[in-house]
Amino acid sequence: MVLNGAGAGAQPTNLVALLDGTQVIAQTVLTGRGASEHFAPTLHTLLAEVERTGEAFRPDRVVAVIGPGSFTGLRASLALASGFAAGFGCPTIGVTLGAALRATLARDDVTCVSVARRGRFFVDPPEGAVFAVPEAEFDTAFLACVTGDAVDGERVWGCPTVALLSPTALGVVTAAEKCGVETLSPLYVDPPEAKPPAAGLRPAPV
Repeated sequence: MVLNGAGAGAQPTNLVALLDGTQVIAQTVLTGRGASEHFAPTLHTLLAEVERTGEAFRPDRVVAVIGPGSFTGLRASLALASGFAAGFGCPTIGVTLGAALRATLARDDVTCVSVARRGRFFVDPPEGAVFAVPEAEFDTAFLACVTGDAVDGERVWGCPTVALLSPTALGVVTAAEKCGVETLSPLYVDPPEAKPPAAGLRPAPV
């Protein structure tokens, strides 16, 4: 079972898929904007489609993209992934968006660049930590190649580009086998914007 809720915007960048080994047996691609509310019903529909064929689907693992990406999409998809894994009694594996894109392209030298808020990019390089940078300050001249939902024809890039909005289900699984982590914690590049009240939290009810 594969879930990707990192995508944002109006592009079809999110994914729910069921696999048997390396074969995709059912999948749905969702647009980023508003996709979070459709993850659970979409997964239910896919499972029902497989069951109608007379086959019982029981995942041996649940693989999910942990970020960077949509705050709401990541929270929804990872919570669903954790819940299904607990229900089926199988392990979870998390992968970054960049790792999944590199596995999809079968290229270890690609930097993933995705759109962030406030005129910035999220950058997931082949080595090192994921970071955010203002678009105007992002120098790509030293990079081997860039891909991701920020890479389009409207911007002149200083390095080779590959047009790929999001990873495939098999790419996510391949990345999980190569560099996955067991904990499905969202990879948030920015600190939380929510702050506790100035007067402090109310006491817990008795």
